[in-house]
Amino acid sequence: MRRSCIAVLIALLALGVGCHHEVEMVPLIEKTIYITDRFYDVQALSTDRAFVVGYGGKIIETTDGGRSWTGHPSGVETALYALRFTDDQHGWVAGQEGVVLHTADGGKTWQRQESNAIFTDTDGSKQNLYLFGLHALDADHAWAVGDRSILVSTSDGGKTWRARKVPMEADLSGGESLAAADPIFYDVKFTDLQRGWIVGEFGKIMHTEDGGETWHEQERTLMEGTGIFDPLDIPTLFGVQMRSSEEGLAAGLEGHLTRTRDGGRRWGFEQIEVEYPLVDPLFRVLEFADGTGWATGAAGEVLRKEGPDAPWKRAKLGQDVLTWLHGITFSDQQHGWLVGGYGLIYRTTDGGKSWLPSQG
Repeated sequence: MRRSCIAVLIALLALGVGCHHEVEMVPLIEKTIYITDRFYDVQALSTDRAFVVGYGGKIIETTDGGRSWTGHPSGVETALYALRFTDDQHGWVAGQEGVVLHTADGGKTWQRQESNAIFTDTDGSKQNLYLFGLHALDADHAWAVGDRSILVSTSDGGKTWRARKVPMEADLSGGESLAAADPIFYDVKFTDLQRGWIVGEFGKIMHTEDGGETWHEQERTLMEGTGIFDPLDIPTLFGVQMRSSEEGLAAGLEGHLTRTRDGGRRWGFEQIEVEYPLVDPLFRVLEFADGTGWATGAAGEVLRKEGPDAPWKRAKLGQDVLTWLHGITFSDQQHGWLVGGYGLIYRTTDGGKSWLPSQG
């Protein structure tokens, strides 16, 4: 059904159930995190400083490793899905209804920028498009992607944003659904000002080598040797990480992880060893230079990879987590954060051997 993937994603993120833990009781008047919060992204700026964004325009910051959190007014009440700081002062947030926010003072204040993420229907009506993914390389250059194959970008720190639809290369004359003509994009990564990747609905993997002016599809190699014969059956991909212009990973529906080692000319599914099958989506994947890695997903799924030749296995967080986990970030291999539904924030200071809940 058209837009089935966005419906699934929003339902999973909005309605996921889970358990909630508190380190200590905090007086209600002092609380900044509630069980009703839904957190979509997190970024660590140092071992003790991190930002989290989520539902209802919420932006919070900790500077003491999660012992306390401070809320920063965003000026919006829409969901914020993606967060990216390029240094300790400059950052962007993207979200629902084409929202793009920018800070130049370390997150103390946020200003809305006009993303121009607008779809004009045949009857002339206009719709603000959701922006699910965001990436920035420096204080001037950033990209965001979302519904209806929208890509918006800035090269002047957000003073102006250019919006365009990324066209598909697939020949739809063979009976493929017209839905494939404008798939939803969920994440974007650039390794430099020229080379970037977008992933999204129907397993789309788009690649540019000219700064986003032209894009070419790379997902069809995923069909080789898998029993997938229809491109529309390739699992939707929600998150992508590019360690370099050659090596990258993407995470998606039904617990799939896929890897490239040659800049995307070929992508293949990763080996996952679990005691019972993964059936829920994986939203984000992160891998370090030594080959260790993490992936997060629905139903509290967390996968860990112990080394470059090791398979992915379920990680043990030390407690049951039944809600979805979305954002993941590490300031170094020892200090990391996980965020998700029910106001859940976890922190590790020992490389993931233990994860402790943080409640402000």
